[in-house]
Amino acid sequence: MADSEGITVVDIPESSSVASMQKKLEEKRKEFKTTTTRSSKWMYKFPASLTGISPKAIEPEIVSIGPYHRGQAELSKFESYKWLFLDGLLTRTESKLGEYIDAKIRLEEPTRSCYSDHDNLLSPLSVDDFVEMMVLDGCFIIELFHHVRNYIYDDHDENDRKDDIILSMLWLIPVLSRDLLKLENQLPFSVRQKLYEISMDHKNGEDPLFLLALKFFNISLPRPIEFLKSLSTLEGKHLLDLFHLSFRPTKPSPDDPSPKYRPSSEAIQCTTQLRSSGVEFKAYKPISFLEINFQNKVLQIPHITINDFTITFFINCMALEQCREYESTWFTTYIAFMSCLINSARDVTFLCSDGIINTGFLQNDQNVGELFKKLGQKVSFKIRDCYLSQQFRDVEAYYSSHRATFIRNYFSKPWSFISVFYALILLVLTGGQVVMSIASYINDRRKN
Repeated sequence: MADSEGITVVDIPESSSVASMQKKLEEKRKEFKTTTTRSSKWMYKFPASLTGISPKAIEPEIVSIGPYHRGQAELSKFESYKWLFLDGLLTRTESKLGEYIDAKIRLEEPTRSCYSDHDNLLSPLSVDDFVEMMVLDGCFIIELFHHVRNYIYDDHDENDRKDDIILSMLWLIPVLSRDLLKLENQLPFSVRQKLYEISMDHKNGEDPLFLLALKFFNISLPRPIEFLKSLSTLEGKHLLDLFHLSFRPTKPSPDDPSPKYRPSSEAIQCTTQLRSSGVEFKAYKPISFLEINFQNKVLQIPHITINDFTITFFINCMALEQCREYESTWFTTYIAFMSCLINSARDVTFLCSDGIINTGFLQNDQNVGELFKKLGQKVSFKIRDCYLSQQFRDVEAYYSSHRATFIRNYFSKPWSFISVFYALILLVLTGGQVVMSIASYINDRRKN
């Protein structure tokens, strides 16, 4: 028969999957006693063109989610914690493991087909293994979000933190935040949503899953909670997609079919050159850090902290935009704009002094400059079609104007200003001498 989404499902009695996974869960409890067509494939491998920028931003550091990195030896240690969290979820919600497994068995085939190259990648995985992976990974993430939400946003007992394997090691949360946003470490959101529906207590009015996820990442990149609540219409295909969509610029550039000026190339000048031409840089705090404005010689750029989290987020969003067709490649465009502004550590220093960039822990001006240089070499976009097209156009138009050229040539360097100053003084003195000569000549004529 077919469900409401038109997916053919089969009524499956309690199978060996339940018994097999139930047995493994019992074993783990003892240890812890003290989404078929080509267009439907949207769980991608990381594009080769971006692999050389930062391996740490691509490979999972501590936890594997989904099939791409499943079974890697360096990630195996954390697998036991997944079982612990599954046990915690079942205990907290008083639900049965069989409910989760039966739900995933029905969606096993369409979920398997969501992964690119799934025939070669997933063929070795039996139905039982694939369902176990979905249930274990999905329930782990749900319970992780639940624990962190309760500790950060709700009232909590400090003793609860001591007994919590994650919250007792808070250094894990930033690492897990990065891992859950890596392109090859994704699980279809529909899988997680189904598991969440089974686990949630409707009487207590729990947060919807999208909000639970955004609150978790809000620890690393804060935004107003009320804004996050307004994003209920977002339909991300996985966590990275959801987080990517939540940064959609709220004020996109207006469509100008016949602009007065067209950029001459796919680049604008760096910060040092623009400052010497009279451009003023100002930091501000919109909802999305992608919103850049330029008006009356003032370039407004949202404040952003460059740290391990934002680097991971930037690189994986760029990778995601290369792997599928978005209505707009906002992160690729943003990176292109910022990489134009940052050609050297000196440019980073200027942007830091203006409050636009904050170099996070273990980062410095030189590192940030090299990062944007590498990112800029990998971007490919259409300057006339991107969401910052107007800003690219206006900045270059100003830089090429007579006013900017005059400022750049005569006021950008101290000695240039001094030369102009002395020239003005000489002009005034010369003019004064001429006036005095004329006045003397007139007086002599009058005497004669």
